[in-house]
Amino acid sequence: MSGKWLKLPVTAKDLQSLAIGEWVNLSGPLYTARDAALERIHNLILEGKKPPVDFKDQLIYFVGPTPPAPGEPVGSAGPTTSRRMEPFLPSVLEAGVVAVMGKGPLSAQMVSEFQRRGVVYLSAAGGAGAFYGSRVHGAAVAAYEELGPEAVFSLKVENFPAVVALDLKGGNLFEQGPAAFRKEA
Repeated sequence: MSGKWLKLPVTAKDLQSLAIGEWVNLSGPLYTARDAALERIHNLILEGKKPPVDFKDQLIYFVGPTPPAPGEPVGSAGPTTSRRMEPFLPSVLEAGVVAVMGKGPLSAQMVSEFQRRGVVYLSAAGGAGAFYGSRVHGAAVAAYEELGPEAVFSLKVENFPAVVALDLKGGNLFEQGPAAFRKEA
């Protein structure tokens, strides 16, 4: 797959060069979290406590990986809907997260929050969980093991594709992509 190759964790320079609609191929460690874990992390931050892992300069992938087949690190690892995570995102972004990955558009309020904080949003393809699972080469629970698939995992990914949905220049693929299509039609 063509596109930019990004080694995780990403640098500020890596993020500045991204543009909406551009494919990226991620390789390296990333954290996962979704509803249950993000709510716990959000509450810790509101209480003035530190999150269970250091999210500074990290990418969080909204996924709950399924149990693995024998000899595999994870089963399916497809993205979950990002909008459901929105109530917890301002706190998590405050903890230093520089990029998130999930599926679907974010609200206008959250898009503004991402732009204000200089955070990139990557969109992974829904329905491609088995494919994404095949791109995971290592997995370990980083926090909240009792949550099962909703625990915070540290995944080692290789050649993990996503598309840039929100860039640091104010681009929004979920608005500009359909608008460009309507002009062509």
